[in-house]
Amino acid sequence: MGAYLDHTGGGQFLFGWKKDQPRCFGAVGIRPGGWSLTGQMLDDSKKTWAVCPHLSDPRSLAVYYLASGSIMVLLGKCLCHDCYEMIRSSRDLTGFLNSCQLMSDKDLQEGFIDPLIRVNRYALKTKESTRNPWVCCPHVSKEGLLERLYTDCKPIFFHEGHVSCNECRDVLPSVSSFFHAMTDCEMMNDDLFQQKIVNQLYPLNREVLKEVRRQQR
Repeated sequence: MGAYLDHTGGGQFLFGWKKDQPRCFGAVGIRPGGWSLTGQMLDDSKKTWAVCPHLSDPRSLAVYYLASGSIMVLLGKCLCHDCYEMIRSSRDLTGFLNSCQLMSDKDLQEGFIDPLIRVNRYALKTKESTRNPWVCCPHVSKEGLLERLYTDCKPIFFHEGHVSCNECRDVLPSVSSFFHAMTDCEMMNDDLFQQKIVNQLYPLNREVLKEVRRQQR
């Protein structure tokens, strides 16, 4: 995928470009290829996602997620905790890129997102929140903020029905559903999660990677 690893003084690892480089993003169309749960067309022409081997098939994804594993999505990469730590310690993406599964938008929907939705529903089936199994922090659920988060090289986390930025990652699981509403979080059913979170990531990711490749020329 050609992305490089940059480390800032604040301890954040960026998979893409240096912080001081300009970024320009615009609306992009979605080519025919497949359909999301809400009927949106998905691009099947380019492998724009790199999924770590622990998450790249439904069985291993289910085992990891049910064991309370946290999944990070950052600049076209879907990572488990161990793979992220491997990259962080080595300061190199080579090992990850050699072991990951490259996926198109359609591949990611069918091989990662759909299984994630199913296993999350199964994991929460005994809880009252089953009808709205996703709790999303305001930095990913409010209009325009997900785009800002993703294009600023900030990770998005999926963990036990919570979708959050790094800032909210440790806060959400520790509070009750009552307090979710009080902190501007949004509870979503699977269809709304697909529409408001997942479907936004596809065109955003294509634009981000297009900009990364342009800067590397």
